[in-house]
Amino acid sequence: MGAIVVIGIIVAFIAFVMSKAAGNASGVGALDRVRQSGVPARGLVLASSVVSTGVTVGFRRFEQRPMTIEVEVYGQAPYVIQGTFMVPRGLVEGIPGSSLELSVDPRNPNQIAILGPGGFTGPWLQLGPPQSY
Repeated sequence: MGAIVVIGIIVAFIAFVMSKAAGNASGVGALDRVRQSGVPARGLVLASSVVSTGVTVGFRRFEQRPMTIEVEVYGQAPYVIQGTFMVPRGLVEGIPGSSLELSVDPRNPNQIAILGPGGFTGPWLQLGPPQSY
């Protein structure tokens, strides 16, 4: 009887871990879509929470961090968005005053991908040279 309980707990744990991984993968899939097909932009971190959650998908590490960002898309008026964003871990310090290189979904300007620190995305992101303004 005890072995059945242990097996049940292990199966429940595995199901929980797999559901979390699937949720994170779908979020990263949307992030990758915005990275590849989005409009280049720059962001200025206006406010940022000191609390973040580490997320690893595949070999890519992110921090999910609540922030307020002023977004500047070339040829458009700047606007401010708030939300919890996937920040590339080890590349970006999402602290107030930081400049970020972004990609913005042209259909939904509130959907952004943070690429890296302002002016440099780096070859490890497979995005080529920095976007010019």
